Amino acid sequence: MASDRILISRIDCPASVGVTPEERSVKQHLSIDLEFLIDASKPAVTDSLQDTIDYARVAAVVAEVCASQPFNLIETIAERIAARVLAEFPTTGTKVLLRKISPIKQPSVEYVSLEIVRP
Repeated sequence: MASDRILISRIDCPASVGVTPEERSVKQHLSIDLEFLIDASKPAVTDSLQDTIDYARVAAVVAEVCASQPFNLIETIAERIAARVLAEFPTTGTKVLLRKISPIKQPSVEYVSLEIVRP
């Protein structure tokens, strides 16, 4: 079982997300951390990208999910990101930490976050 981890931090993704049409009408910034389990022993020996996960491709998938449609909830976005990572990359588990930046104007809130873990 893989116990090595790759962490991609603070992927900046604009997204249409919110419970009201007004909120969804303006793109909001999401900051996403994505962690996934790998076995790093083979790529450590071969020094080949083919034997590991290309984190540029992973970041592109995250951006695709965020831009794919308007969303009501950050929970939906996090779940879709996890599902795509698990389906498209050789990993046995993933953790998604999604932050919605400045979601509330008054009183000022820096961010709201959600973390999900999927085996």
